[in-house]
Amino acid sequence: NKLAIISRRVLGPGHDMTLQIENGLNFCRKRRVGMMTDDGIKEYHALRFDDEEGKHLVKGPISNPRKPDEEEIMTVAINDIILIQGSPVICHGLKNAAHLNGKVGDTRSFDNKTGRYGVRFEDKSLKSALVKPENLRIAFDLPDEK
Repeated sequence: NKLAIISRRVLGPGHDMTLQIENGLNFCRKRRVGMMTDDGIKEYHALRFDDEEGKHLVKGPISNPRKPDEEEIMTVAINDIILIQGSPVICHGLKNAAHLNGKVGDTRSFDNKTGRYGVRFEDKSLKSALVKPENLRIAFDLPDEK
C-alpha cells in the first residue's frame, strides 16, 4: 500500500507502474481459494475468518463473467479449502513447532504425500515449513506484534 501511495505521488495516478502496483495489490486483497464441487474445483473468494466457529466465510463459486447474484456465502473449515500458491496464512495450534504459532507466511506448494502446505515465512530468519491445513488460517489482518 505504501508503494502505491509513493508511486501515485512521484509518477502520477495514471502511470503504467502505478497501475501495475495497484492491480497487484487488488489481486492480493481478493483472497481467492479453491473448493471441490460436484463439477470439479471451483474458485471462491475468502471473506473472513469467523473466530466463534473457527471457520472461514467464503463466497462463490466465482464465474467468468462474474454473476454475484448466483454466488452464495458459506462457512467452511480450512480442510475444505484449497489454498492457491501465494495465499497469505498465519500458523496456529502447532505443538512440535510452537515457535511458528502466530507467524505470517504464504503458501508455496502442497505436498500430496504428507497433505501439508509448504509455507514461506515473512520473518526471513525462519525456515520454510510443511504445515497441516488445520494449523493454518488465511490472513486477513496481521496479528499484533509482541
